[in-house]
Amino acid sequence: MQKQMRLVIKQLANKQNIEENLPKYANFMSDTYYEYSLIQLAMNLYTLQERSQEYVSADSYVEEALYAIQKFTGFYVFDKKYENREEDRRQINEIRNRITAKMRILTSYTDALQIYEYILNRLEYSYEIVDDDIDVDAYSKKIFQYLFKENDKMVVNSKIQMVVSQLPVRITKSRFYDIINESLRIYTGTECSSVDDFAETIRACSGLYKPDGFETEYPVLHDMLSELDKLDYMNLSKEDWQYYTDKLKEMAAYIENIVTDYLLLEDIVNEVYAVMTASVYVTEETKEMGYATKVLECVLEAMANETPISETAEDCFFALEGAPEELSEKLMQGEGLLFDVWSGQQDKLKEASLLEQYADLNLISKLLCNSVFIDLKPDSLEPEIADSLYINQVRDKLVEEFTRSFASQGKLVNRARMAMVLGNVPVFFNSQQEISDYLTYSLEHCNNNCELKAVVNIIDEMIEDDNY
Repeated sequence: MQKQMRLVIKQLANKQNIEENLPKYANFMSDTYYEYSLIQLAMNLYTLQERSQEYVSADSYVEEALYAIQKFTGFYVFDKKYENREEDRRQINEIRNRITAKMRILTSYTDALQIYEYILNRLEYSYEIVDDDIDVDAYSKKIFQYLFKENDKMVVNSKIQMVVSQLPVRITKSRFYDIINESLRIYTGTECSSVDDFAETIRACSGLYKPDGFETEYPVLHDMLSELDKLDYMNLSKEDWQYYTDKLKEMAAYIENIVTDYLLLEDIVNEVYAVMTASVYVTEETKEMGYATKVLECVLEAMANETPISETAEDCFFALEGAPEELSEKLMQGEGLLFDVWSGQQDKLKEASLLEQYADLNLISKLLCNSVFIDLKPDSLEPEIADSLYINQVRDKLVEEFTRSFASQGKLVNRARMAMVLGNVPVFFNSQQEISDYLTYSLEHCNNNCELKAVVNIIDEMIEDDNY
């Protein structure tokens, strides 16, 4: 980063020379965002086109979205057509929302199918004679040693969550609701949106969340889930167990392929959106922008003609080596100040006619952040804080939903739902002794030796993978 720009950022942070520095900072961020998003767009669109030569997406919307991406890339990168910018941005935002909605549906199916995978995994040894007794006390100590062999608290907590989600669930519904309540209490005093996000996580991992389009968007997944929901797992034959175990793997592969497409496609949509937004503010063209534009030209030509991508694209990538990292470093130093300036200098931005540009920069910062599916709604300058009343309302709604679900499902499904939640809530133990007691209690109170063997096998694999 140039010395002059470092000075601008430092002075803005200290609220010095604000009127002079606001346009300088805006131009620097606009140029850097445009260059970075253009290069990332070129790289990701190239990758998606290469992938399309080997694999045809199972979702036809991928092709529809790609058509729009090609169109807008042509308008804003090659033709510099900005006259319909607001309408074009509305359209690309709709595409982004559609992809996000589809991903929510696919994620919901993944969560719902995991419930039945959990059940089927525990039936594996019920079709053979299990003679060997398991020393519960010794195995409980083995798990305990695995959990605490490292000193990193985050690693330990992650292991606890994974193990608890696989242990036999032998807690009452009342205790389960207490754990949800305790988990929600942690969010007291935070923004209400954080509480809502946590509640959504609980609904999702337990298979309770059914977004719009769940029943219609992917019929093959809905039919599979309906079959699994109707099975009598207490009397499932070995042949049926094997069939549905294989079908779950097949559905998982089906989901994974579509999700891979959409993850890459959402990145591309975000980058196109960022290019469209920043393009009208660009003050300086760089040679790196030229190389990225040439790559895009080669990729779009290959898409249009259904031919391999020209080798010229690879030459351009060689010329761009190191550029994304350098630009990322610039952004890391520059955008830490962006939200504070945008939210704290509204009057001065309005006076300087920079309000719209700073709002656009704030939007781009979200589009290019690590959270690909981040909500783009404008940030609230005065966020609502969650008090005890709000926490209670969210808790009561969750309890009501789980109560209805538990009443309509069998014991195995209910335990599976609980297990998924226990693996996603914050660690609810107050001491290592509590954890040790829980491990022993859970294993001792599993009266089904076949289930116990399956659990031991699952956790052993977990431990071995970690050691490997």
